[in-house]
Amino acid sequence: MAIRIDRIVFLIIAVALLEGATSETKYKVGDDYGWRIPDNASYYENWVRGKKFEVGDSLEFNWTATHNVFEVTTKTEYDACDKTNGIRKDTSPATFDLTENGTYYYICTIGSHCNLGQKVTIVVGNGNSSSLPNNHAALSAVLSTITIVAASLVHLCSFLLY
Repeated sequence: MAIRIDRIVFLIIAVALLEGATSETKYKVGDDYGWRIPDNASYYENWVRGKKFEVGDSLEFNWTATHNVFEVTTKTEYDACDKTNGIRKDTSPATFDLTENGTYYYICTIGSHCNLGQKVTIVVGNGNSSSLPNNHAALSAVLSTITIVAASLVHLCSFLLY
């Protein structure tokens, strides 16, 4: 029994659409520079410019010297390099999953590293915390579902007509 070309095309389209609906980006904080005391205090602020962080993405912090990464809970704590409230990871690489829209603050709690610029603010989606998925992911999922249903109906009709 020969495989019909419409079945192959359907499978290719379905796989491609599902991949697009679930795409996520893993950001290596600082890229090749990594997570360390920057030469320029605004290095990480400049690093985030032009990046669009979305729900489903993740941050990977990599370092080689004595560092850690601490997710603080408020901008006030971030600005003050406050090391009391949050989630600390001491082993590199340290990964944080971006599970909802909002603004997230990360610092290094070793010595004065934070005060020297080893800190970064990440804005996910529109920056407002919400349990709703971001617009891009939601639209992609809806379009993928509609396309798969439509392709399935076309495939069913072609099967019934032949």
